Amino acid sequence: LLLLWRPPWGLFSEGRNEGFRAGECEMTYNRSRIAEAGAVIFHYSGLDQEEMPWKHYRDSAQYFVFTSMESPNYVMHAEHRSMSKFDGGFINWTMTYRSDGNVFCPYIESNAAISIFKRDQAWLNSTLATKSKLALWVVSNCGLLRGSRLRMDYVTKLVEAGLPVDRYGKCFNNKEELAKMSSADFNSYKFYLSFENAEHCKDYMTEKFWRSGIENGKVPVVWGPKKSDVEHLAPPGSFIHADDFESPAKLAAYLLYLDKNDTAYREYFKWWCVLYQINPPQIW
Repeated sequence: LLLLWRPPWGLFSEGRNEGFRAGECEMTYNRSRIAEAGAVIFHYSGLDQEEMPWKHYRDSAQYFVFTSMESPNYVMHAEHRSMSKFDGGFINWTMTYRSDGNVFCPYIESNAAISIFKRDQAWLNSTLATKSKLALWVVSNCGLLRGSRLRMDYVTKLVEAGLPVDRYGKCFNNKEELAKMSSADFNSYKFYLSFENAEHCKDYMTEKFWRSGIENGKVPVVWGPKKSDVEHLAPPGSFIHADDFESPAKLAAYLLYLDKNDTAYREYFKWWCVLYQINPPQIW
């Protein structure tokens, strides 16, 4: 039994349903069953709640697990939460996007990863044939964090250097226009700007990279995580990293080159072709 002490941000709509099963494990929010649980999972948004089981209950054979999919920078500086209460071994395990944690939870789900390798060569060719636009960026965190401000500045310089970037979201006061985009419109872009709000935060690669980029057949252009971290987690040769370029202008020039050179652009899908040949979809 896994006891989720509190749903994320106190909202049941953000968590798994009561009774959800993961393998042989059942999940519950029923705190009266704490003695049955092999692990108690604490979402970071509930760590400052006074009803935490500080002293009245603790089984030495039971794991207390910290979980978060946000960067520490966001937790501390945007939500102003402190982990200081948890010094001294209260938490046994971590369950986050970090690959060196006890439970690794990347932003790409296993069923989504499997679906990628069920696509055939015809799917790849037809998808690439629909790409008529260059770069897309959707962003809502404009200046809350240092990383947010840095990425806004970087993209502004890309545009000033002549790169056509269609920008949507709260930061550009056009969320309504984004909502009207069809999946065909969304998938017509060659590149997605996977710019995170945290700079050099280990393994912090969100849905901007996985869902908006890899899953949807767009090449992610990455800013935020170190290139070595991205290389550790991403398919080889699947992305472009801003750190490889001396300036935003140099990166803009390279993306414009790829836009005019289909052979060079297709190199960023070579990883998929190789894995497809090794693991064709009929084996799943």
